[in-house]
Amino acid sequence: MEYGYYPGCSLTGSAHRLDKGIKKVFAKQGHTLREIPDWNCCGAFEYGDRKELTGFSKRNLEKARGHFSEIVAPCPACYKNLKEADEEREFAVTHPLDLFDEAFFAAMKQARDLTGQVFTPYYGCILLRPKETAIQNTNIMEETIARFGGEVSGEAVKDRCCGGNQIFINKDVTEKLSRLVLDRSQGTIVVFCPLCHMAMKTFSGERKVVYYTDLLLHIMGEGGAL
Repeated sequence: MEYGYYPGCSLTGSAHRLDKGIKKVFAKQGHTLREIPDWNCCGAFEYGDRKELTGFSKRNLEKARGHFSEIVAPCPACYKNLKEADEEREFAVTHPLDLFDEAFFAAMKQARDLTGQVFTPYYGCILLRPKETAIQNTNIMEETIARFGGEVSGEAVKDRCCGGNQIFINKDVTEKLSRLVLDRSQGTIVVFCPLCHMAMKTFSGERKVVYYTDLLLHIMGEGGAL
């Protein structure tokens, strides 16, 4: 299947690893991602005027019109903005986590398991709230880890804010919020948000921080140890 793809600014820069991982996972399942032509920044959640912010995403939807009916947006902020901008529900704006369903796992070729490893699935602020734009399966990462033999930790902090959007202007706040997550969890941190990844990596010390796509690719036999 072919999907319209909105990588957003992060996935073309600091989160290039997530971009590469998503494309690999989708390709392995026989799906194609094609970028929205000449897409523009959606403003994420850094911009003050909500109406103008939504306008940025409406421009991206206009650029997608006539090309795609289904759009995949991996960055949680980009996904939320696009979904909110699509007021007429003209498009199926989807987060990748909603596409990793039973049919996906049934077709997935497993080469490794996660036995003996502990993971903390960390969703951050946006993926689980508000309900209008939240992902459908709010336990997808936990279910994936358990499905392949891993142990899950950190359930109580899975949706806590890490302060990632403050990391360049108030690093102390980001550190305080990130440490609340890190101190109340164990094992490898599994994330999907580029800002959460940046915040957790900055303050995690020896703890590993990986994208959910890294986890999937590892199970499929890509690369070495996580």
